[in-house]
Amino acid sequence: MKNCTLLALLLLILMSCSQKEQVDLIVTNANIYTVDDAFSKAEAFAVTDGKFVATGTTQEITEKYRSTKTIDAVGQTILPGLIDGHCHFYGLGQNLQVVDLVGTTSYDEVLERVAAFAKSSSRDSRPEGERSGKANPSKTFIRGRGWDQNDWEVQEFPTKERLDTMFPDIPVALERVDGHAYLVNQKALDMANITTATQVSGGEIVKVNGKITGVLVDKPQEMIDAVMPQPSREQNVNSLMGAQEVCFSYGLTTVNDAGLDKEIIELIDSLQTAGDLQMRVYAMISNKPKNLDHYLATGKVKTDYLNVRSVKVYGDGALGSRGAALREDYSDKEGHFGAMITPANEMNALAQRIVKAGYQMNTHAIGDSANVVALRAYKDALKDTKDPRWKIEHAQVVSAQ
Repeated sequence: MKNCTLLALLLLILMSCSQKEQVDLIVTNANIYTVDDAFSKAEAFAVTDGKFVATGTTQEITEKYRSTKTIDAVGQTILPGLIDGHCHFYGLGQNLQVVDLVGTTSYDEVLERVAAFAKSSSRDSRPEGERSGKANPSKTFIRGRGWDQNDWEVQEFPTKERLDTMFPDIPVALERVDGHAYLVNQKALDMANITTATQVSGGEIVKVNGKITGVLVDKPQEMIDAVMPQPSREQNVNSLMGAQEVCFSYGLTTVNDAGLDKEIIELIDSLQTAGDLQMRVYAMISNKPKNLDHYLATGKVKTDYLNVRSVKVYGDGALGSRGAALREDYSDKEGHFGAMITPANEMNALAQRIVKAGYQMNTHAIGDSANVVALRAYKDALKDTKDPRWKIEHAQVVSAQ
């Protein structure tokens, strides 16, 4: 009789388990914010194939689902993955491989960090197989990012003389924190053929007493970019994977990358397809002919992890580097109004092209002049379009009219 009772209990347990749905993960005893329409909270959830199957109380979830992996959250708070609405994901990864100048409190500290980086990079530490036929980029072109003269006691743009003395034979390009200005040495200027006679619209080659200081604002930066060593595929992969590690550590699971080239977007797609890159990316294509010709012709790209349906356009520069296009001159530089990177006529034509392709236009416009140009272009292009969701990125200085 006792054996029959035990057998009946065993059968009952087996039947109960077989009726439960198998899932990959169950989390219980948590303080969960679902962020649904009612902003309701839950205590537990079940996950299969990376997607939520159900949320509810611990009892509800454990009665309906079973898993070989169960986590007791012990009352801890769980939020949905965070989304960054405007960032430079690939750029973050690149910055992990150059001199970090963020937080420097003087130009002296900038130079100290650059010198330390150059010293640590003087020995080629790459594996033997990676050295053949390729120079170590850090030995042929020194790059840095993050200086901000507004954080220094002397709040003025730096000049290149000391960089020239320290690095007479190695080109150096140090990017301002906003990405809208470089400080470069004479070697980099020579490589890019930038002289006092060079004229570039859409930015400024900063001069003092007729001499080039080494600070390049907005468009002239492209001349330096053109002579920098191009990163290898392996370096680009490392940039993306490094950026993912940083973003995941802060709870970011989706990023809107404001400006990517076709090659990087395709690399992101291949890494996502292989399962290596798990970050979801809303990729704005950079406003370059090769990108526009390809994507506006072939249409939107949408996978579970990649969304390509917009164009990132630079209307003007940034305030800190005096590149934002303003209606009134800068208070600390009389007669200077910033500059449009994309002039009004180009902005109008571009908006018409983008709307015809069914793409979204996302325009960097910081100054009030730039915002006016962008909004007028949007108004003309979108007069027959419903809910286009075109965006102005930043819009820091706007005027009533």
